[in-house]
Amino acid sequence: MKKLWVGTAVVLVLALSGGGYFAYSKMSGDAGSAAKKGEKKPEIALALSPLDVATASSATIAQTLSVSGSVEAAKQAVVRSRHSGIATQMVKRAGDSVKQGELLARVDSDELRLRIGEREASVRQAQAALTVAESARSQQRSLADRGFISKAALDSVESNSISARTALETAQSQLAMARNQLAETALTSPITGVIAKRSIEPGERIGSEAQVFQIIDPNSLEVAVQVPAERAPELKIGQLATFQIDTSTGASKVEAKLSRIVPNASIGARTVETRFALPSGSPIPAGAFLSGQLLISQKEAPVAVPRVAVRGDGGGSYVWAIKDGKAARVRVTTIDTDSSNDKIAVTAGLTANSQVLLLRGAEPREGQTVTLPGAAQNTATPVAPQAAATADAASKPSATATPSKP
Repeated sequence: MKKLWVGTAVVLVLALSGGGYFAYSKMSGDAGSAAKKGEKKPEIALALSPLDVATASSATIAQTLSVSGSVEAAKQAVVRSRHSGIATQMVKRAGDSVKQGELLARVDSDELRLRIGEREASVRQAQAALTVAESARSQQRSLADRGFISKAALDSVESNSISARTALETAQSQLAMARNQLAETALTSPITGVIAKRSIEPGERIGSEAQVFQIIDPNSLEVAVQVPAERAPELKIGQLATFQIDTSTGASKVEAKLSRIVPNASIGARTVETRFALPSGSPIPAGAFLSGQLLISQKEAPVAVPRVAVRGDGGGSYVWAIKDGKAARVRVTTIDTDSSNDKIAVTAGLTANSQVLLLRGAEPREGQTVTLPGAAQNTATPVAPQAAATADAASKPSATATPSKP
């Protein structure tokens, strides 16, 4: 029994020793596999499309100023009735074309007709009084010539005659004034244009000095624009502004020329009023609101890149350029033209024919390999040596054991 226990203990010790060695060998093998798995992966090149790359080149850079304003007619008129009455003979409506001097409406005024009747009666009465005074004057002069009356009596008669004549002239003037007032009841167009508004309907009573028609000349439309006072020195008569118009067929543009600059600046808003004349026959209606760009100046930039390629941070502006097939972050100096041009001038940091990235999302890594459009791309992924050996072994046919002949 004692020998049996000793043998059993020896067997257990050998078994434990073999198991420990097997576990150690397995852990060593796992550590080696992990080390192989931790090998540096191959860098993935940044494949670019033609839309992702641009070449720096010379360009004409336009300096512009954003402007906006309402369309108004430089030549317009308001037709008012100077007398109260009933609107008659009103055939023109808003949108109708009219010519200068054309009849638009009449004001039927009973008051003016009665006034004319009174003035005519006053004229007849003054005429009769003058006739009596002239007759008395002739008689008294004849008596004075023969010495029958004194000179004082003749002077009195002469004075009465002069007074009667003055009264007649006054009555005639008042009659002429009343007739002129009656003529003013015919409302005519002071300019040639289009009726923009009619405030009174036929048969409606019109008050004194009431607005009846508003007429504009469609060939004198202009855009009233408020420009910041500090930009006023840059303005010159004749500068062109391009305004955007949204139509049913799509957006279109119309050019307007700077025609007037009001010399007084608004104290509250600190702006200067300017007027841009639209082309004759422009379909834009008065009252429309337009926005656009005023061309201040143009100059040729030796090096320019698309505006989307330029980015900024606390250190200034930079672009991502392609140098030796890799992405490089390059600091640049640009000129801010305050324009809607899609290009921006670069004065330092880039040279002509430099290739830059058009960034529309995340930025690349510094030094990342880039593949230009049309360049051959190697998409093969390196394989670990051990995996390659395993693959080769798996691809070879397995050896078949041949039994030996007895």
